[in-house]
Amino acid sequence: MTDSTRHHLPMRRTRGVRGCTTLALALVLLGSEGRVARAETLPDLLPLEDVSPMFLGMYRKVMVIEAEIKRYSEQYGVDFDLARAVCLYESGGNAELHSGAGAQGYFQVMPRTFRTLGVQSNIEAGVKYLSQMIRRFEREDRAVAAYNGGPTRVGRGGPLPLETLQYVLGVGHYRTVLKQHDASLRHHAEGVHLTTVHADEDWPALSSRLGVPEWELRLHNAFLAQRRPRPGQLIAYPAEPRSDLFRAVNGDAEYRIRYGDNYLNLAFTLGIDPDALRHANGLWQIQSVPAGVSVRIPLSADRSFLLRAALGLTPTNAPEEAAVVRTVLAPPSVPVVPAMTRRPSPPPSSVIHRVARGDTLARLARRYGTTIRALQEANGLAGRTTIRVGQRLQVLGPAGIQSSGRAFQEPRRTTHRVSRGETLAGLANKYGTTIAAIQQANGMARRTTIRTGERLHIPGDPGI
Repeated sequence: MTDSTRHHLPMRRTRGVRGCTTLALALVLLGSEGRVARAETLPDLLPLEDVSPMFLGMYRKVMVIEAEIKRYSEQYGVDFDLARAVCLYESGGNAELHSGAGAQGYFQVMPRTFRTLGVQSNIEAGVKYLSQMIRRFEREDRAVAAYNGGPTRVGRGGPLPLETLQYVLGVGHYRTVLKQHDASLRHHAEGVHLTTVHADEDWPALSSRLGVPEWELRLHNAFLAQRRPRPGQLIAYPAEPRSDLFRAVNGDAEYRIRYGDNYLNLAFTLGIDPDALRHANGLWQIQSVPAGVSVRIPLSADRSFLLRAALGLTPTNAPEEAAVVRTVLAPPSVPVVPAMTRRPSPPPSSVIHRVARGDTLARLARRYGTTIRALQEANGLAGRTTIRVGQRLQVLGPAGIQSSGRAFQEPRRTTHRVSRGETLAGLANKYGTTIAAIQQANGMARRTTIRTGERLHIPGDPGI
């Protein structure tokens, strides 16, 4: 209370007078037109630039099943935001996700646990099991620890593994973001589209069909980013590409942490070693980085070349076996041509190619022995890499013609069914190719594990 205000008020007032004064003040603040009251009901939305694209893609997928999550949350007495946070952290809203340990589905429930719960769906199983942990430990944080590390370990009261502690921190962070910014997240997620993977589609084919850069498409599908997409899987993609996500700084990349970001999720999505990210930024293993903080991502750790693609850089220092990967993920500013096509140029010639489903500029460049830039210049594409099914593209010589005058042949592919005991290294040696070539042909990113019975495309010599 200011001196001037005190001067105009009586020195003594009864409780009733104070109460009337408070009520009158409240009525004045509300205003006869109610403008203040209405303004306070409108949420302050975060700008899109402040929201994590990875979290936004996950949130959009969970929107599809949130009614079921809410129903079981109410049935079993679990906080709705906590249940969503667990789902987001466990699977990113991907129904068909399987872990190496055998956990499955939206809530990554083990088959044995599912059977003992007597439930109808993976969602009900996850929420019900979470409710059991909450009742047993009487605290949500300990219940979340038990969900990850098992109730026996938590019940002993000893120190928990760092992985479990990071899990509790991560789920808690997601829960807080949902509680504080749900209106903003929902608003922006409604602008994110969903599609399903078609048969034989890989990331380049999805990128071509949806008109979204491959690196950004993977970024919106964090849990699938380093996996081969499977037919029927749900894919989130932005309505408009974003150019504000990464920037080059002193030879490395810089990323500003946004609401919903988890630095481990960022590392796994980009295919970056988490330890490299920790070392570059002085991060602890158990740490949540607040929104607004910029982290440095060493390009030397960019093994998947997604980061270079996001920066528009040419990975000229990439190992030879990664050449196919780098031509697919980032349009090069200098010619990057497979060794088998580096021949003396014949007289200029051209062919017309009609774009088919799954075609990309990178694939056409490899097929015709040319470069992405040459295709762009010949067809007035400027820096654009998106092409449409049915579009006719002119492929100028020497592309499309070998020194013998024959049209360039697309490399043969062999389909191999994996037998027990086989490895990528063994298959590469058997077929005279490289591990990286097999990984690229099957959209495996850096994955080296293969399953018995799995069918793999083996790229071969074009026979010239």
